[in-house]
Order: sequence, then C-alpha cells, then structure tokens
Amino acid sequence: MSMKRTAGGVFLSAMLLSNVSLAYGQSSQPFKIDPSFINTKTIETSQNIQSNIQSLPVPMLKKSNTLPYENPNDVVERTNKIFFNSDEEFTKAENENKSTIPVEVVAEDNQPTIQLNEKKFENQLSVLFKSELKFKKVSNRTYHMDVTKEQLDILKEMKELKFAIIQPKKEKGSYIAETAGEQPITPFLNAASEMTGVTKARSDFKVTGALDGMETTYTKSDVVIAVVDTGIDANHVDLDGGKVIGWYDSVNDKTKPYDDHGHGTHVASIVAGTGEGDPNVQTGVAPGAALVGVKVLDSSGHGSNADIIEGLQWLYNNLHSYNVKAVNFSIGTLNSYEDASNVITWIKKIENAGVPVFVAAGNSGHGYNGTEFLGKYYDTLSTYAKYTSTSVASIKDPYEGGWGLSVFSSRGTGSTGPFISAPGESIRAAKANSRNEYVTMSGTSMATPFVAGTYALMYDAAYSRGTSSSISFSIFDMGTQGYDKLYGNGILFAYESIKNAAQEQGDFDNHRALISVPGGHVAKDYVDVYAVKQNATSADLNATLLIINENKENLDLAIWEPGADPYQGAPATYYIGENTELPQENINIKTPKQGTYYFGVFGKDHSADYTLEITGNNITP
Repeated sequence: MSMKRTAGGVFLSAMLLSNVSLAYGQSSQPFKIDPSFINTKTIETSQNIQSNIQSLPVPMLKKSNTLPYENPNDVVERTNKIFFNSDEEFTKAENENKSTIPVEVVAEDNQPTIQLNEKKFENQLSVLFKSELKFKKVSNRTYHMDVTKEQLDILKEMKELKFAIIQPKKEKGSYIAETAGEQPITPFLNAASEMTGVTKARSDFKVTGALDGMETTYTKSDVVIAVVDTGIDANHVDLDGGKVIGWYDSVNDKTKPYDDHGHGTHVASIVAGTGEGDPNVQTGVAPGAALVGVKVLDSSGHGSNADIIEGLQWLYNNLHSYNVKAVNFSIGTLNSYEDASNVITWIKKIENAGVPVFVAAGNSGHGYNGTEFLGKYYDTLSTYAKYTSTSVASIKDPYEGGWGLSVFSSRGTGSTGPFISAPGESIRAAKANSRNEYVTMSGTSMATPFVAGTYALMYDAAYSRGTSSSISFSIFDMGTQGYDKLYGNGILFAYESIKNAAQEQGDFDNHRALISVPGGHVAKDYVDVYAVKQNATSADLNATLLIINENKENLDLAIWEPGADPYQGAPATYYIGENTELPQENINIKTPKQGTYYFGVFGKDHSADYTLEITGNNITP
C-alpha cells in the first residue's frame, strides 16, 4: 500500500515491492511507521536448536488404528483380484438405473513382453465374452470396460487378469512431489547432512546402512530401502556396483533398472548414494544401504492408479524376499480419497507388515497444483499424505533458509498436518543418465528420502540390539507449540535420532540458535516489533513469518538492521510485502552486522495470528 489512512487518522507509509525476484527482501523503497503504532514485544523462546529435542516414535500401524482422515466405511482388506467392494458399487449403479459399473483392469505380466501379455489377455476376453464386452486399452496392459455383475464374476476367475479397480475419475492423477524445473547448483547435499548431524553421526556411531560391514557390496543383509518412483539409473557412479538389488517396472515391464525421467534417481541418491562422483560432498544419507527400485511413474513423471497399485502389490509380496526395511514414496496426488483409496490401501498393507512408508506431503503449499490455482493454501496435503501415517514436509536448506518451512510445502488444516519435516529445498543429488553429474531440485520429494535415509541409519545403529521396534526420531519443535498443521511434530534432528537408536553417548552442535514467537497476534495497521542481538557475523540470519489463520490474511515482515531505529521513524532496511495472499514471508540476510536487529510483523490488511522464527549464529533476545 502507499499512504493508507488508519482509523486514528495517522498515515503509515509502506511502498510495496514490485520486483518479485528480490528474493531476500532487501528493500530499495521505504517502509516507515508511526511509533504510536508499534507494539513492543518480548521474545518468548530462545534456545540452541539442539537443546529442544523431543522423541517421536516411528508408527507401525496395526489394523485397529484409526488415522485422522480414516474413512470407517472403507473396505481396507481386498480379496481375490477385485480391489473394491463390488456389492456396494453395483448397488450404487442400480440406484442410478444402471446395470454396469466402469472398471479398470490390468493384465498379468507373466509373459516375456508387454505385447504377448496383452495378446493373451485380449484373446481370452474374446473367448469368454465374444463381442458382448467392449474394452479400450488405455496404457500398457491396462484396459477400461463397463461390466455387469455376471461379467465381473467371470473376469475375476481369469488367470490372465492381475486385478481390477473402479475407473478413476482422472487418469494419471499421481505425479512426482518435486517443484518444476532444475535449479542453479549452489548448495550441496552435505549442507543438509552436516546441519542435521547426519555426517557426524555416521562417523561417531559407525553407521552407513551396511549391516554386514561391507560398504561397497550390497545384499538383503544390509538395510534395504525401496524407492517407489520413476525408476533408478543404476549406472550412475553413486548408485552402481549392484546397489539396486531388486527391481520391478509396472510401466514398461523392463527387467533392468533405468530412469527415463530422473526424479527417482535423484531421490535414490539422497537416501543411499555413495557420493563417488563428488566425494565427501554428495554422499547420500545412508550410503551403505541397498535399494529396491519400483518404477510406477512414466517418463513425464506421472502415473496411473493401476501402475502404482501394481508396483505396491509387487513390493508387498516381495518385502520378505528382499528384507525391505523402509519404503520411500515421493509421489503426490490431489485426487479424491475415492480415487486414491486403492493406492492408500496398499501403502497401509506395507505399513501393517511392519515396514514404514515415508510419503511426500506434497508441493501445493503455495496454492498451486501444477499451473492450476487451488484457491487455498491450507488443506493442500497430498491425498496420500492425508491418509497415511508418516508424511514428510519440507524446510529450507539450513545454510540458506534457516530451517524455515518451504513455501511450496503442502499445509494441513485445523489440527491435522504432516508427520515430520526435513530439508527438501535446493538439494543437489545424482542426475540420471549422466554417469557422474548432479542436479539441484526442490520438493517434499527431496525431504522424504532424507527421513527414510535417517531411518536406515537408525536401524543400523539399533541393529546390535536386535530390535527396531523402539526406534524413535528426535525432533525439535517449530511453528506453534506442539504438533501443528505446517511442520507436523517438528523438524528431524538426525544426530540425536541415530544416537538414541544406538543407545550411546555423543555431542553435536550445529552452532545455530532459534528464537521463536510460537503464538503471536497482530492487529490490523499495527506492527509487532521484536529486538534481537546479533553477536557474530559468521552465518546467515534468517526470519520466517507464518500466518496461522486459513482465510488468506495478509501480514508483512520488516527488519531494521543495526543503526536503524523504528522507534525514531527510521525506514526498514529489509521489507517483504509482495506475498499479498501467501501465508508466509521469509527474509535471508547473508552477511549480518553485529548489533541489534528489529523484526516487525505488520498487520498490513488484516489482524491475524502468526508464528515468527529467527535463526542464526550467536543471536540472543
């Protein structure tokens, strides 16, 4: 705004930035306030990040458990080859005066080629139904057809049929949980690993995921992590040497690992890459772990329900064969629960077998599903994340964003959100089909393997005790106090997680302090001001403002650096005001000055509740 008259007749001058690309908020235009509109606030919480550690057990679901979004009428246990309640579906059809229901069927894959499988399936359909059953091929080994109850009874007895589901309303409605486009390569994977304590924990507790102690050979005797994604390029130097010990391709039926998109390779190298292409810099979280690749998404990064279900079904049936200990599922959808329920069922089956499935929370926190504006920023969790137990949100690269929530990270609603948060922004990892190159990507897709890899190291650390049932993550609270709809239970602190799993002693200090306001409220036209002393200049100073209300309230964030006094009417040195509806503002100061900074939360258009998080090195209230 510019020169807005307040209720009391006093003018506030706030020149909004039109240059949205001014990423870190350094303003060339003035933001000045009348001192009578300043609310002087006291910082409620100040502590070193590692001093506020809490325990978070890894859930192992039992069939009696009810999740926050659980549909009590859902038929979780499917039988035979029909993955839906056929009686219920035909009853609905009869109520609409219909005699058929639309199904999607998948042919078996026991022949050498896709073409032979399809030919055998189609020939058998012709034998059994003559011309009475019309069908349409929609993708490899996948068909749509409308069937009567009698025809469905015949179908389910066909040995050429793998399974049948209700036709989804949107075909290929699942996709990678990564933000669009490659990004400039600036941060490195070791930044997140070092700042969360992964690197030091590997050294202190001698864990890599190689349970047999053989770091460069991979078998089911190691910690095995399944990556359900676009595939894995097993020829990249970080992922070669037999690291991929199992493979299934429900998209193209290929028998050897490959990745025709790149997302799965990036994910796999975060969780378990050796870093051979850039030693000591690009090492994955659990470099000694083995991988099982399950390709369910195509070369565009999209996938059908049928392909994902088929991949998860294969994985479930082979959990014991490969001794899989964790699953990474960096796939999202905003499809309805009805459309996503079969995928969710198979995720739950795997979880109920005692294997955690880490699911990306989604990348719609900025209000977009691809190019489509959703009209909201909250209640944007991926449907898979909503209905499963271990979803992962993304925070900024700790070196560059100070632990704040990534703008794109999908947000929950009310009292429901993700399970845990981890670094997922600007993560550099293996580039598929390049042999030894790397690429930087952002997304909850990148945060999820960070958690899965940490779990692998925790399992390794606990292995000598002969149990993993008591494994718990260590987290530190961000956002509002306790569990919240943005960070979930909190941010993963890997060092303490691994140390506690090992039941050993050790110390880690990432030299970062957190100053937080977990429950602020500012009135319209007023500014809450907090004073923070910057006692060193060796690290970034970061601030994250999160608006807790869900009605598109607009608050702005301003900072006065040492020497600029808001109480004397000095203009702000930094001002973020371009996010007119997005419920979040971030400022990153690369080279802070020593002295007192003033942080202002401005009720620009509304009164609103908020949290303010300030991180840096050697900062105090």
